[in-house]
Amino acid sequence: MSASLKGFNMAAEGSGNPEEKLIVYGSLVPGGLYHFLLADLPGTWEQCVIQGRMGECWGFRTFHYDVAGPEHSAWLLTSPALPGIFPELDDFEGEEYERVIIPARVNGAWVRAQIYAGKPVV
Repeated sequence: MSASLKGFNMAAEGSGNPEEKLIVYGSLVPGGLYHFLLADLPGTWEQCVIQGRMGECWGFRTFHYDVAGPEHSAWLLTSPALPGIFPELDDFEGEEYERVIIPARVNGAWVRAQIYAGKPVV
């Protein structure tokens, strides 16, 4: 699974390499049930704000990016080790989620980062 862009002008906004940034909002957050999958990675954790719709699938939170949606608090992990573990995380998240790139606001600045978004039900 590779990340795709959802409604974000990469040339006009954001900074940094999104391959080294992951937004988490559910069980992977610090203190979350599955945080151990990310806990030993080198890097920094920062609180961030994302816009979209929250939902639920199989008892877990899902997120759908929507530029007009409400704001939600989340966590941003920036780590050069992320590209090496994305295949494992993709398997862990399963078919119900897709990794996409969205904008996130961190300390007043916009960054491009990856997030596992719930796939739309068809």
